[in-house]
Amino acid sequence: AMANAGPDTNGSQFFLVYKDSKLPPNYTVFGTIDSTGLATLDKIAKDGVAGGAQDGSPATPVTVKSVLLD
Repeated sequence: AMANAGPDTNGSQFFLVYKDSKLPPNYTVFGTIDSTGLATLDKIAKDGVAGGAQDGSPATPVTVKSVLLD
């Protein structure tokens, strides 16, 4: 999902939406994650969220090294 911080902000923040995550209605969900990507996301999610919150950054730091758009 792409974040939307308001008019004329044009940021590039995005989210990998996991399970039944709730996002503000002005965020746009797009695309899908294939089974390989979902397995990776499951590994990231198993450690939980930083600070034990309900949502936010993963407890384990993640670096996206590449993305394939098909």
